[in-house]
Amino acid sequence: MTLTPALVSLPQWLVFPLGIIALVVIVLVANSYFIRRRREALTSVALEIGFNYEGGSWTNKEQSPHLETALFASGNGPEFRNVMTGSASGFRISLFDFKYTVGAGRESQNIKQTVAAFTRGDLSLPEFAMQPKGLMQKIGNALVHKDIPFDSNGEFSRRFRVRSPEVERTRELFTPELLVFLGTLDPKTKWRLEGNTGTLIVYRAGKRVKPRDFRKFLEETTTLATQFLSLGAARKTLR
Repeated sequence: MTLTPALVSLPQWLVFPLGIIALVVIVLVANSYFIRRRREALTSVALEIGFNYEGGSWTNKEQSPHLETALFASGNGPEFRNVMTGSASGFRISLFDFKYTVGAGRESQNIKQTVAAFTRGDLSLPEFAMQPKGLMQKIGNALVHKDIPFDSNGEFSRRFRVRSPEVERTRELFTPELLVFLGTLDPKTKWRLEGNTGTLIVYRAGKRVKPRDFRKFLEETTTLATQFLSLGAARKTLR
């Protein structure tokens, strides 16, 4: 690295900290630029799909989704961005970016994902989280048996893990018909589903959707939510 004349003339003990400060400033400016570009792009996307762009929060708190699931209790420093709201297929729908931080200091990492939240007044979901199993999760489950097993569908239990503080209600939610449907999902999609009360959450962990793919994301998640809630025992009258 070639030092500029200004840096060369500085005392040696100042060169390194000033270099670090300059690097931090560059990173912050670049990050601000990309945040602004994504915000501008998604503002246009919201109009294209008939949604309202609301920014970093919900304008009408009473209409906001019920976000008390595992995702929103993860890590530290939770942050919502690019909230947009609309309706389709009988749902109030929110699409948004959600970020949280794991670790600390140099070991910290920001986890970012785009989330679809589906809310409907007739739903009564237990608090649950369903995700595809990785190799380590399969080994861990075999050792400690913390996942909820579904003996009626061994293939589902092999591919997915389901956890909930409300085990019996969650077993009722995941009907045999729902288990069969979930078993037909392409493993490459790696969808995660979470729910609580009247809201179903659909997302891919650590995956933000590109602005040009938001319409596809909305269509895919709406289809998945519709099938999940029609096949599962999710309505208040079925409790």
